[in-house]
Amino acid sequence: MSTPKLMHPSVPAKCLRCANRVPVVCLFSNLTLALFKMTVGSLTHSKGLFADGIHSFCDVIGNIGVIISLKISSKGVDEKYPYGRGKIEFISCIFVYSVLFLLAILILASAIKHLIQGNLRTPGILSLFSALVSVFANMILYRLAMCAGKAMNSPAIIADANENKADMLSSIAVIVGVSGCHLGYKYSDALAAIFVGLIIMKTAVTLGWKAIQDLLDTSIQVEKIKLINKKILTIEQVRRVSYIKTRRTGKHYQVDVEIILSPNLSISDGDEIAQAVKYKIMNISNKISDVIVIKACEQPDAKTNKILNKKAEKLVFSEQS
Repeated sequence: MSTPKLMHPSVPAKCLRCANRVPVVCLFSNLTLALFKMTVGSLTHSKGLFADGIHSFCDVIGNIGVIISLKISSKGVDEKYPYGRGKIEFISCIFVYSVLFLLAILILASAIKHLIQGNLRTPGILSLFSALVSVFANMILYRLAMCAGKAMNSPAIIADANENKADMLSSIAVIVGVSGCHLGYKYSDALAAIFVGLIIMKTAVTLGWKAIQDLLDTSIQVEKIKLINKKILTIEQVRRVSYIKTRRTGKHYQVDVEIILSPNLSISDGDEIAQAVKYKIMNISNKISDVIVIKACEQPDAKTNKILNKKAEKLVFSEQS
């Protein structure tokens, strides 16, 4: 029985280059947008646009966290970290979403305060065009980051993409709020700021909780586990599968399986079957970085038991002689 060579579907080189550049592009783009929106929001007295600018500035903090986490997670495995440093990306996500949650509270508190005090002014028309620029810029950044994040299966880059999506939605809220002010509804800009705060809070809670779950060794999807089981059972010598355990370590998943083999197989045959199982599983997806195969023997039937007992008796008799 020949052992097949383990292969991994490779990520296209252009995706690797893009994934390395995206966090830096997002960093400088978000910094530019933050300064632009905060300046225009302050000059035109738009509470919504200024809050949106603060949102973009927090994205900058998130981008820095993503760049650092990607640098650490790319170091690979060693004696101290035998499973790699991939989970640093989840910690980075939790940090980003925690900052955003606090930001959302500050924005909501400020907007509600202005509504209660009645300190409402109609923003300048420039704030409307600034929000439009923000929508289109964040749309481009979202698509760029999401494409790279999915190609690399990077939770940190995907978190970056979702931040730009939330920023895009908050800019749309600003457009509605400023337009409402110019139609005579002076409170609409403050309401837009409240809506921005709620969008940020929802994003932070939803995606932050997902990052926490992934940090706690979340399993791969049920459909993938069923496919793994099906692939293993295509190998004739495997009687059944005892268990399949998976966990996420950053960009990749690790798989532990136990297979039941016939007791009549030799040790070398069992090793080759285990390699074949590993080959089949790792070629299911490039998101699977490693597979540990545990071999166990099926209980021998009555006939096999009888033969083994006779061999044992002969061994004992020869030793006594």
